Amino acid sequence: MTKNLLFASAILLITSCVSNHKTEDEVMVETLIKNSLTLEFASKNPVVKKEGTHVSASEMLHLSLADNSQSDFVGKSLTLNNTIEGAINFYTRNDSVFCNAPNSLMMMSMPPKPGIRPAMIAANAEFYVTPMSLLKFESVNIMFVGLGE
Repeated sequence: MTKNLLFASAILLITSCVSNHKTEDEVMVETLIKNSLTLEFASKNPVVKKEGTHVSASEMLHLSLADNSQSDFVGKSLTLNNTIEGAINFYTRNDSVFCNAPNSLMMMSMPPKPGIRPAMIAANAEFYVTPMSLLKFESVNIMFVGLGE
């Protein structure tokens, strides 16, 4: 009885492996889509005159930054795995997100955690960025929301 059950299970396993109806092209496209990387950012729309928690989600600007690309966002140039001099460069290494910026900035978590002071980051210094990190420049705040879908 056990031998018959094992034999039937082996036949079903082999049949299910052999009966993959996807072509190589379909499998390759699925792999590329799954492996594409985007980072999500948000910033207050400059025309909105509200401050802090009074700014609603609909009054925010959003950016999806694709891998190996560059985009202008609220007056700043952002890149992902595509380092450009003078830009705010984000890059990935060992499943983590890092950044460097041409100007000094202040970084804090959102929402702010009591007792934890914002970090002062020097110009051109490499630093680790976690989701929901707010990067505060002189004239603009950009929040790294996290990885895109």
